[in-house]
This record gives sequence, structure tokens and C-alpha cells, in this order.
Amino acid sequence: MQYRPHRYRTEFPTTMKTPFGPSEAVINDVNETGALMKTSAPLARGHKIEFTFLNNKVTGIVQWAADGRCGVTFRPHLTITQVDSLRYKQSGHRSMRHRSTSYVEMR
Repeated sequence: MQYRPHRYRTEFPTTMKTPFGPSEAVINDVNETGALMKTSAPLARGHKIEFTFLNNKVTGIVQWAADGRCGVTFRPHLTITQVDSLRYKQSGHRSMRHRSTSYVEMR
């Protein structure tokens, strides 16, 4: 059995072109080779999709589809920079976020 590379969790909304026309979708996880997408389009295995983000045009092929979700393999694979853009990569420690409720106003 062969395992796929680690996928990074995200919630990236996008509009994709499908064989049925434009459709709204959300990318739930992503890596260089593929992604899990939630979509309202009735996709099936083998359908080609296309979407753009930040002037990057991405094409892929649906590997499986069920219950409004689908697995997509990117052709060609994404670069590390493109993956970082799709996953909203944040720098710093997640628990060290600025919260305005934890500061007292100084006078």
C-alpha cells in the first residue's frame, strides 16, 4: 500500500470551471499533488476542473467524488509557494495571536 504525502488543512473558497459550468467550491486540504474539495457541482471520476487564485491557473482531474466532496490530482503539480498561498500559511505561534480583549486601555 502506498500513502499519499501529508495534506495541509485549509478553508480556501474558490470558483472552479467544471464540465457543467462554473461552480463554487471550498478547498479543505491541499498539498503539491492534490486536494480535497467540497463542491456543489455533480462531479465524477475523470472530470477536468480548473480554478485560479492570485493569478495562478490550476488544472486538475477528479480522482473520486461522493457526497458533495471530491479528491483532485493537480496536473501539473503545484509549487511550494502556491501550496502556502492556498493554505493561508501563518508565521508565528498560533496561541500567540493578538486579541484586543486581553489589553487594558491606557490613559
